[in-house]
Amino acid sequence: MKKIFAFLLLGLTVAFASCGDEKTETGTDWFLTPVAEVNGTTVGLSCQTRFGEGVLENTSVGFSYAAVVDNKIGAFADVAGSAVDGTGIAATLTGLQPETSYVVFAYAGLSTGRVQSAGAVFKTGQDDMPDPDPERPAFGTPAASGVTKTEATLSCTFNFEDTADYDVYFRYKPASSGSYDRVNVPTGTGTKTAALTGLTPGTTYEFALCADWDGQTYTSAAATFTTSSDGGGGNTGSAKYSGWPELVPEDKSNSDYHYAYHLCPDLSVGGHKARNYTVCFSAKHHCPVWVAAPRHACYEGDANRTDAYGKDPIILSSIQYNSKSRGGGCNKGHMLGSAERTRSTAINKQVFYYTNIAPQYSSGYNTGGGGWNTLEDWIDGKVCRDTTYLVIGTYFESYTDGYGMSASPKKISFGGRNDVSCPTMFYIAALRTKRGDTGKSVLNCSADELMCVAFVRAHNNGLKGQKVTSRELMSISDLEKLTGHAFFTNVPNAPKSSYNPSDWGL
Repeated sequence: MKKIFAFLLLGLTVAFASCGDEKTETGTDWFLTPVAEVNGTTVGLSCQTRFGEGVLENTSVGFSYAAVVDNKIGAFADVAGSAVDGTGIAATLTGLQPETSYVVFAYAGLSTGRVQSAGAVFKTGQDDMPDPDPERPAFGTPAASGVTKTEATLSCTFNFEDTADYDVYFRYKPASSGSYDRVNVPTGTGTKTAALTGLTPGTTYEFALCADWDGQTYTSAAATFTTSSDGGGGNTGSAKYSGWPELVPEDKSNSDYHYAYHLCPDLSVGGHKARNYTVCFSAKHHCPVWVAAPRHACYEGDANRTDAYGKDPIILSSIQYNSKSRGGGCNKGHMLGSAERTRSTAINKQVFYYTNIAPQYSSGYNTGGGGWNTLEDWIDGKVCRDTTYLVIGTYFESYTDGYGMSASPKKISFGGRNDVSCPTMFYIAALRTKRGDTGKSVLNCSADELMCVAFVRAHNNGLKGQKVTSRELMSISDLEKLTGHAFFTNVPNAPKSSYNPSDWGL
């Protein structure tokens, strides 16, 4: 029987100050109370909002929930697969504990921070039991809930009437490993649960409920879950849009950083405007810190280079350089290149915003055969049909690269200012599938199906003519330690601590 709940918490002390690592603010004026439609241990969640039409599109939205045991609220977990439904949010929860109370709230990640609804509570019903089989154990559908970096709770219904001795247990292992671990659970008909701890962050696990009886092993269908990534070094908070693999999390503690999420004015994918690129811009350096962008054939076409240099309309005008001039031996170097966005004139114009432009030496770096152009051409050859995800970044401390080329911090007159920082190093962090044509999102790939690496070159004219070699490669984890940023945090199985030069043709 379905039951619908929409009432506020009573008698529970709840601190809705934060969820995970992301700053959260109360925003109850923007939300109605969440509604839960309960059908056994499956719950449909919905929450209407007072946001205008379209505001929630391309915004991180969802629900967070936690079980209530002995009048105490457990750890919160975000619901996977939440979707925008007009001006509301909707999602489905499965595999919950039967006859258990849960706290839930809706949230939306806005440019000013994450806001959320008031909390509501619902109680699950009895779990649907599988039909008994007189000749063997019967299993329901296994599910995982409360998944964090190192923990998960497994559940599965079980029906077996034989009174002879037998064992019931969950077996689980990393999807890439060949040996199972085992957690025993009580025998008898009912819902079986097991709490797993000590799991590896950013790893996909497969599991099943098993019964050993009369010399044979019977198993449920297999299921999987993926622990969240530890994010390596630096800021490991949630990226603003969970479906964008290339995004670097916003560092809300750093007032120097300003962010812009640029959507393509005239290109849609799946009924939504496609993203062009995201930029983190430094007010101190008057220069981009990183630009994150997908690379795919859908962004390429017959549009001409616009040379439409100008201010980014989303970033504060006062922190951008204010003319088309150049200085210090540098020209205007694109982070995301013009040739990579030729689908339309409107899309190409966006990559000429000053927030996508950094000073690059004109004699041997950003020129024909220059160090940066050579690297860009190499990356172009690695773009795959599955989509390649890039983060193009700058560095401003003294740096020496794998070729022994070095650069020291300095200020230059660039674009009408006397205090623009000239980067000492540029890098490109790249993520893609190994095959390149799996037809799968990298969000759903195992670590064995993915490859990622950073290409790092000092800002030095001496790199002109230098072919790309393995000497400039760096693991994503090492790049995180160097820059303090976290990369590909939306891709839990990204193999950030290792790379194989041969995967990249080196």
